[in-house]
Amino acid sequence: MVAIEKLRKFKIFNSLNERELELIADIAKEESYKAHARIFEEKALATNLYLLLEGKVEIKIRGDDVEPVVIDIVGSGEIFGWSAVTEPYTFTAAAWTSEETGLIILKGERLRELFEKNNHIGYRVVKEVAAVISRRLKAMETKFVDLLHKIK
Repeated sequence: MVAIEKLRKFKIFNSLNERELELIADIAKEESYKAHARIFEEKALATNLYLLLEGKVEIKIRGDDVEPVVIDIVGSGEIFGWSAVTEPYTFTAAAWTSEETGLIILKGERLRELFEKNNHIGYRVVKEVAAVISRRLKAMETKFVDLLHKIK
């Protein structure tokens, strides 16, 4: 179990009350990673949603036979691994620490079960997760357009 005060640092939980945060805290755990550690690999089964307490995490994608490209850098107070709460529950990118990192980890299956039992919690959290997805998609779109301009 994780302290509720730590969960309050994350925007995805801003609209949850004390009791709802307790339900999230009950399924959360903390872990630490050293610098340059792989947290998960692209196309792997998405088992966890990650909340970054401290440190930095690089989100990377790779094409066939191509070096991975950093598409986003996640900092304290941000989330990653949203594929754990969205079908088909497969990571669309890899995550690597770029420095020592402290995380709160939420098991995707337990989180989805909580959302099924408490739809209002699920709606509020997934709405915030969608905002993260949208931001990351916009960042990738910008990088793609910049790359096209360089090719021309």
